[in-house]
Amino acid sequence: MATIDPYAPPAGGGPSLHARCEEAYGQALDAAAALRRFGASVDAEQAELIELSRRTAYAVPEALVQVSVQQRHERLEAAARAHVAEVATTFRLSESHATALVEESRLLVNELPATLAELKAGHCAYEHARAVTSEVVSVPEEVRPRFDEEAAVLVTTCTPPQLRRRLRALRERLHPQTPTERHRRCRDDRGVWVDGDLDGMATLHLHVPAPEAYGAFDRIDRTARSVRDASARAEDPRTLAQIRADVATAVLLEGEVGAETATNSDPGASADPGASADPGVSGRGGDISGSRRRTLVPRGIRAVVAVTVPVLTLLGRSDESAVLDGYGPIDIETARELTATAPGLTRILTHPLTGVTLGVDRRRYRPPAELRRALAHRDETCRFPGCLRTARSSELDHTVPWQNGGATDADNLAHLCPSHHRLRHVSTWQPANLGGGAVEWTSPAGRVLVVEAPTAQAPPPF
Repeated sequence: MATIDPYAPPAGGGPSLHARCEEAYGQALDAAAALRRFGASVDAEQAELIELSRRTAYAVPEALVQVSVQQRHERLEAAARAHVAEVATTFRLSESHATALVEESRLLVNELPATLAELKAGHCAYEHARAVTSEVVSVPEEVRPRFDEEAAVLVTTCTPPQLRRRLRALRERLHPQTPTERHRRCRDDRGVWVDGDLDGMATLHLHVPAPEAYGAFDRIDRTARSVRDASARAEDPRTLAQIRADVATAVLLEGEVGAETATNSDPGASADPGASADPGVSGRGGDISGSRRRTLVPRGIRAVVAVTVPVLTLLGRSDESAVLDGYGPIDIETARELTATAPGLTRILTHPLTGVTLGVDRRRYRPPAELRRALAHRDETCRFPGCLRTARSSELDHTVPWQNGGATDADNLAHLCPSHHRLRHVSTWQPANLGGGAVEWTSPAGRVLVVEAPTAQAPPPF
C-alpha cells in the first residue's frame, strides 16, 4: 500500500497536501475571527438600541404604566420594571440577566464611550466590555472618564481574566476612597442564596467579608482534615472535598459533626465514634450525604418542604420520579423517606391516571386552603414568563379582578411572585387565563407569550 507524502507536491503540480491543509486551517480561523469581530459590532449596536428603549421608557412612562399610578417616581419605577420584563421575554432571558444587560448597555453608552467604540470596531469581545462595566460601577463618577480611557486600551490587548485583574489594579489606583472605607460600604451586600443544579444537587452561596469567608473555610478544612485522619482506619473512600462538604452540611444542619460524618457517610460503612480528633467532632450520629436514616433539622427550626409524589411510586409500584418544590425531580428513595419522616412536609399525592388535583370550593374572595394547595401544586412557580420563584413563595392573583366579577376559582387564579404581582397591577402587562393553569401575557409592546402550567408539560405521574 502506497503512502502519501503530505509535503510532496502532487504529480500534476500545485501545492502539497500539507500546504493545502495549512491554508484551510488558517482560512477557517480567519473567518471565525472575522465573524467574532462582526459579532462584537452587533453587540455594540444592541447595547445602543437597548439603551434607546430604556430612555424611551423613562421619557414616556405612561405608555407602559397604568393610569392608576399617579406619583412620578412610582411611574418611573413601574416603567423600568415593565421594560426589564419586556427585554427578558423578548430575548428569552431571566429577569436578573435582563436587568444586567440593561444596566451594561446604559453604562457602555453613557459612561464608557471609549470602551464601546472599541467594541463596535471589533477590537474586543463583549466579554471584555462586560468586565469593564462590572468594575466601573464601583468607581466614583469623577474618575470614570479616565477609567474608561485606560480600560479602552486594555480591552484590546488582554484576555478577559487578565483584563479583570488589571482593571482591579486600575480601580485601586484611581479610587479616591481608602480600602477601609470601601469595605464598610460593600459589606452591606452580604447574603446567602441557593442555586439548584442537576441530578439532585444544589450549590449554597455565602457572600460575606473575606476574613469571615476564609476563616469559615479554614475551620471547615481543618475539621475535614481531622475527620480524614481520624477515619483512616475505616477506609473512608471520600475525597477531602467531599468530607469538607459533609462537614459544612453537618455544622449548618446540626451545629456539630456527627460520628457517621466523621467516618464515612456510606450507610454500609461502620462508624467509629471514638475516632474523633477535633473538638468540633462529637460522638453523635449525623449521616449527611449517604444514608438518610434520620432527617437533619436544626433545633428550634422546622424546615418546610413540599414533595409531589406519584401515588404508585409511594406504593412501590412505579419508578416515576417525585418532585421537590422549588428544585425539580428527586430520586424515589429520597421521596419515600421524606414523605415518611420529614417534619414540616406538605405531601401532595397525584392521581394515578390523570396526575391532576380536582377543584374545590370557589365562591369567595380569599381562596380556601384546599384550593391554595391545589393551585400551588398546579402552578409550581410564578406564572410570569421566565420566572422560577416557587408558588409557595408567591401570591395568588385574580386574573379578572374580583371586584370586576372575577371568580375565586382555579380558572381565574394564578400564582405571581410579589415582584410580578405588583408589575401586573402597575404596568400594562396584561394576563389572560387560558384554563388548566396556562396564562397568556400581552406585553406593553404588544407581544403575546403563553406560559403553560408545569403539570401540563410533564408526563403523567404513573
